[in-house]
Amino acid sequence: SAIAGDPDVVLLRVKNRYDPDYDSDTSGGYRDVNINLRFRSATASLLGVDTHVCELQLMLRGVAELKTETGHRNYVAGRNLRAD
Repeated sequence: SAIAGDPDVVLLRVKNRYDPDYDSDTSGGYRDVNINLRFRSATASLLGVDTHVCELQLMLRGVAELKTETGHRNYVAGRNLRAD
């Protein structure tokens, strides 16, 4: 709730792939929490980045350690074979 309560952050979307109702077959079993947000502080505005959308991915450490360029490439190849 620290992110949601920050007055300099605008939450745009939260996708919780750890939710028990989430069908992990659609992501090849991959699970994380994906948060899209914008910063609306005076500094962000001054730098011209107040309209940029940022993505924050929260995942288990073990998943992060396995998530490599090769691992992502293999996931994309498998997803493309399924025609998703």
